[in-house]
Amino acid sequence: MLRLLSRTALPLLACALSAGCDSVPKPEGECRGAYGAQSVVWPISENALMTPSFHFDGAQGTQLYLAYVPEGATGLQDFGVTIQMPGEPTVAGEPWTVKLLRQGDALVAEDTSRIREWGAFIGLGQAGFPSVTGVPVEGTLTLDRLVHGDGQAQGRFVYRYETGGELTCTFNITDRLYFSEPDLSDGGGGGGDDDDD
Repeated sequence: MLRLLSRTALPLLACALSAGCDSVPKPEGECRGAYGAQSVVWPISENALMTPSFHFDGAQGTQLYLAYVPEGATGLQDFGVTIQMPGEPTVAGEPWTVKLLRQGDALVAEDTSRIREWGAFIGLGQAGFPSVTGVPVEGTLTLDRLVHGDGQAQGRFVYRYETGGELTCTFNITDRLYFSEPDLSDGGGGGGDDDDD
């Protein structure tokens, strides 16, 4: 989480210094499919974000932080992945797909020139996959759009499990952190009783 906070500092500062904060689109997407014996639909979290990243070897890259709200999954705090890509790849026009292969307790990209690291997580500081499903047998990541100047990433990843079930997670995110507007319609107008008798 500390890595995420440090990587979101620049977009937050840029938002605070500009007039464009109120125009940040809300992240869109969901995870839909098999979670053990359950069929689930989990919405994407409002803090899903695309950011620049820096690998420990000094190489610059791009990070997609994709978190989903696992509604109805007992004991599961969070569900998602941090995807590390080398450089600043651009996907516009033809989508590209990368196959993910199981390697021990993790998934790794078949093409590491496109995906450097696939960091699945199940909670704050908890890397890995839910015990209910275990590590997927394989998966895929498809990027339909990834543009840096425009600050948008759109696509989906699919997990395939030993049981034959699949979980498909879609996303449409930006490089700016979304903040929901507070609802001022409930009790925000003084609250006094005007009908004195």
